[in-house]
Amino acid sequence: MDEELSRDELQAALEVRREMGGEIEPALVDSLAAKVEATVRRRYEAELAAAKQSNDAERQGQGSRVAVAIVSLVMAIPLTAITMQAGFAAMLMVWVGIAVVNIAMAIRRGQ
Repeated sequence: MDEELSRDELQAALEVRREMGGEIEPALVDSLAAKVEATVRRRYEAELAAAKQSNDAERQGQGSRVAVAIVSLVMAIPLTAITMQAGFAAMLMVWVGIAVVNIAMAIRRGQ
């Protein structure tokens, strides 16, 4: 039942109808209906699979962004302590770097 419904098949079905007359019509209609249903089902399942794959990729991306944010905060504590000895400018550079990394991850989310 996984046959693709084509224009040639429809024309062939109409030719069979003309040649055989009305007695074949119920079988012909059932056959065409089954092919249409199979085509619609296949397309629907393909769309569902694509949507699921997109959702899975989005969830995986969110996990990596959360991980980067947590690592950034954990690393910020010792880096701040180390750079305090070097001065405010060094500490500011560390925090700007952390902010840039997190902003880049947030922007990447849209892609």
